Amino acid sequence: MSGSLHIKANEVAALSESSKDRCEICYPLEDFDYGMREFAIYDNNGYLLQFGQDL
Repeated sequence: MSGSLHIKANEVAALSESSKDRCEICYPLEDFDYGMREFAIYDNNGYLLQFGQDL
């Protein structure tokens, strides 16, 4: 299976911090040129879950 889901969230830095030791990180918290701060994890089925908020 493959796929991804983008989830807009408030306090994405706190969510990243609380997730980092509990799941597989795809990419760490980062600010992107397109105006988002986000990070991504893999769920237990291998799907990519991206959490982000506007900068």
